[in-house]
Amino acid sequence: MLARGRYRRDRTQHELPKPIPYKRKSAKGNQASAVENGHPLADQHTNERLRAYELASKARFDNIEAVLTSLSAGYGRQDFARWANKTLQAQLGFELPLDVLEQASIGGLNLRTLYSQCVFEQFLAFSKEFFEQDPLNGQQTEQVAKQLQSMGYHAIGVAPCADGRLAHIVSYVLRLPYDLVRRKAHAGALFDVSESVRNWVFIEHMRFREAKPNAANEPTRYLKIASYHFSKADPHHQGCAAHGSDDAKAAQAALDKLTDFRQAIENRFGCGSTIDVVLLGVNTDDDSLRVHVPDERGQVSLERYVDTHTLYHQTMNLDAEAAQRQIANTLVVGNRRARLADDAANLRKVLAWLIERNIAQIDYVHRFEAGCYPDLGHAERFIGIGNGFEEVQLRNLTYYSFLETLEEGLADVQVGIKIFKKLNLCQGRSIPIIIRADYDGRVAESKSRAAKKAQRIEKAVHEQFADLSKVGMLHTLCTLRDYTSHCAAHRLDSETN
Repeated sequence: MLARGRYRRDRTQHELPKPIPYKRKSAKGNQASAVENGHPLADQHTNERLRAYELASKARFDNIEAVLTSLSAGYGRQDFARWANKTLQAQLGFELPLDVLEQASIGGLNLRTLYSQCVFEQFLAFSKEFFEQDPLNGQQTEQVAKQLQSMGYHAIGVAPCADGRLAHIVSYVLRLPYDLVRRKAHAGALFDVSESVRNWVFIEHMRFREAKPNAANEPTRYLKIASYHFSKADPHHQGCAAHGSDDAKAAQAALDKLTDFRQAIENRFGCGSTIDVVLLGVNTDDDSLRVHVPDERGQVSLERYVDTHTLYHQTMNLDAEAAQRQIANTLVVGNRRARLADDAANLRKVLAWLIERNIAQIDYVHRFEAGCYPDLGHAERFIGIGNGFEEVQLRNLTYYSFLETLEEGLADVQVGIKIFKKLNLCQGRSIPIIIRADYDGRVAESKSRAAKKAQRIEKAVHEQFADLSKVGMLHTLCTLRDYTSHCAAHRLDSETN
């Protein structure tokens, strides 16, 4: 058992080393070799598959506005509702209920209502395709789970910021199967420690009772990752809104949460050695990482990190094995006391593994985005709140915030509304909010309770943001999903409870 209080942190603010400003010109100059040959640790076939999925998925939502413009031009036709549905089906792949179209046509075409309704329909179709076709191979977990356990870990929990520029952190940035990773997003990566402890207890209970994902007597650990974010291209404006684009503040806040989580496990169960924590900084310009390297005791420091963008270029002209060796060497921490055991040896192995996977994503950005995303800031298509949203694995698709009640998650939702006032309201578009409540299909009344929860959240959203709701600038859709299977999310109002 670890000594109680061992992980008590120093609450003083640390200064992160100043990042070298990102230069688009240099990125394009270095792109030629990257695009021509690709990095030795990147699978180009996988990158092409991921790119095709990203473009097709975002086009679902980005084409809505142009189609609605064409509907507006045809408004006034005698058979408008039926003609509009034929147009929607042909160009977007769905039809709206006739009563929705007819209601939106009273006294002029209500494009705000139609915009949100189209976003909702596209999301439902998007969810169905994601779970039924598994385009990201996220349900294929066996091989990666074995790799993870061989390095000493049985489960991973990721706590990213709710910012849509981190929504793809699991499937793209870290290249992990979504079914293997528990992701709960909060503004500023300020995850709920108590909720995370309850989930850890559930995982350990499964290990004791059912030996899933492995037996409790196997010496593996739980890995908790918190990821803050920053922008090298525009550090003072495109950083984390929840922390005022202050990178040091964002990093310290995420580290504090990790320390609180580990200390909570130690204080309550006396077994802090069964978990490890990782702090990652995500550069939202190019998906590279600031990987904070732990010392021999697993302690994380803000000042000690490696930059995967630098590693990407340093290892570009090496073969795969040499690149892996160089990555491993960058994670070695100087041992001042020769007899001090390296308790973080396994953690550094898994960090090297994650860095290799991230380098494939950096290669993706170099190949398809000239090394730097054109949308440096927010470009989300809708707000998602509640549980789940596993199907959202794309950058800047959704501002997603995990919450159980609006009261607890109000600050996160307010950040999302603030973002969408600039994204949508300034362009005359309404704000679509999708509410998700997951349920356990094996448990009696679980679905009914989830439905009531979604409806409570929906009511609270319209009350809290009544100024937008009353003028038709905020619309909501309640969805449910059985998280025990790979079924799609479905509309709540189509269900009988």
